Amino acid sequence: MARILPLQAMKTLLLLSLTLLPLPASAITWGEFWAPFTYDRVPTRYYEPMCRRRIYHEEYIPGDRWNPGYVRSWSEWIFVPCDY
Repeated sequence: MARILPLQAMKTLLLLSLTLLPLPASAITWGEFWAPFTYDRVPTRYYEPMCRRRIYHEEYIPGDRWNPGYVRSWSEWIFVPCDY
């Protein structure tokens, strides 16, 4: 009759088998480690020139019997890609 191992024994065997697996290990040098942190070069990125454009809005606010309606107006600046 087969004997079933307890859970703790199975976990221990799994951990032991994982530690005995031959894994490739390649050490890195200090130069390779610090290479991403050097700031001697500017990262190149595609630059799309942006232009400012002013957008004008109007909204009618309706009145009632005692207050007249009025037009609320405002403007805002947005950035859009330049078309030249």
